[in-house]
Amino acid sequence: MKNTIFLLAFFATFSILSGQSIDFAPVGAKWYYTQHSDNYPYPAEFRLVEVISEQVFQGQICRKILGLTEGCGLPSTSYVFTRNDSVFFWSPYTLKFQLLYDFRASLGSSWLVDGLGSGPSSDSMRVFVDSISQQIVNGDTLKVWHITNIGCYDWGNKFTEKLGNDYFLSPSFCLCENGPSGIRCYFDQSAEYHFVTYPCDTSILISGTKDFQLNNPIQISPNPFYESISIASEMRLNSSIFRLYDQMGIMVLEENLVLGITKIETGHLLPGIYFWQITASEEMVKTGQIIKITP
Repeated sequence: MKNTIFLLAFFATFSILSGQSIDFAPVGAKWYYTQHSDNYPYPAEFRLVEVISEQVFQGQICRKILGLTEGCGLPSTSYVFTRNDSVFFWSPYTLKFQLLYDFRASLGSSWLVDGLGSGPSSDSMRVFVDSISQQIVNGDTLKVWHITNIGCYDWGNKFTEKLGNDYFLSPSFCLCENGPSGIRCYFDQSAEYHFVTYPCDTSILISGTKDFQLNNPIQISPNPFYESISIASEMRLNSSIFRLYDQMGIMVLEENLVLGITKIETGHLLPGIYFWQITASEEMVKTGQIIKITP
């Protein structure tokens, strides 16, 4: 009888531990992100996202999150829960919980983030895992998933266990000009991570490309792309130019960038891999790679 009780206790404990090994968004967790602004001179402000409580919502024990950007992604007050290393959020559009993060995702896998909006063409985004690596932050080794996504949403280039996405906690609608873009700091009761050299809760006046590179405040989406790409820039720089090159090094596109969203038509380009660069006053700011696909 004692052995039976011991085994039952062991399997119950094992089930709990194996069912949820990543405690995402614990109560008290705080994320600081760079925040777009319409003011000029153009400061990089901040947005605070925090988990304020754990409560039953729609029959599920959830963490209540405040600070998300209304109109650019999930509602400013959102509810999430974690099960088997997968994070689900309550969608006010589908009126059910939808998958947001999959911390079990393997190389080459993908999943659909649904219920992000009310329109038939702007309510979902598919996430693809391109590679998996590790990152040491403040002495902690964290698993990192490098991703691309298809859909009219921006969600950065990677997400990290415990922290979430490096761009914003939830996907941001690609036409939203004043949304957050880039994590500065993360805190909870057991961890403290800084990704910038300046204070988390401050506004930084951008005066040149050196400041501009502190938080990589440029997002190009979608990737892969087809008919067009959108370039979101939160900093005001002089003579900002986007150039696109094919695999032979031949420039196939050149476009002046504006503050906010610059949309570039790409329907005439052949499918394949392209390399891009952004300069300001002829000084290199950022480079990257993007892929065009067939419809």
